[in-house]
Amino acid sequence: MRGFLLLVGMVVFSAALPVHAGKVYVCKSAAGETLFSQTPCPSEYSVKEERQVDTSKPSRGASEAELQGMADELSRSNDRIRVQRDLKNAKKKLTDLQNERERMIKEKSELAKSLAGPNARNRAQAIVDEMKTGADRYNEQIRQQRENISGLEKRLSEINQASDSAKQERDRSQMAI
Repeated sequence: MRGFLLLVGMVVFSAALPVHAGKVYVCKSAAGETLFSQTPCPSEYSVKEERQVDTSKPSRGASEAELQGMADELSRSNDRIRVQRDLKNAKKKLTDLQNERERMIKEKSELAKSLAGPNARNRAQAIVDEMKTGADRYNEQIRQQRENISGLEKRLSEINQASDSAKQERDRSQMAI
């Protein structure tokens, strides 16, 4: 029991301490785009370098505005990674839904064609009706997924535009120096 209380006390104490160091990953894409992230680089990026950052003391070489700009770019980079991952998953889900819909239609069509005997026509019509209802459900899910993809692509474009604008502003301020 005493060991448990000691462990709880250590966890509470360590949670109260500020974090003074962390890793920043500087990633480079094939197109030459630089990405700063607190998480390891996504597969489409290669690691340029890993940096240890001590946040307990501000960098003496950077102004407050430059530090804020770096923090903003890091935030945009993390957003970009998150949106790219969500976009990839959404596209996969769309493909899966389309494949499932086609498989269901094929199975129901083959079943309806294979029916024989008394009342086969009525049973086939019931299967066709069921197939249409299932296809409508899949079509609605596919429509929603396409809307989701469109929203994610728009968000990714906004993030990229914000990064480009910030880079242009940084370049202009460096030229003024």
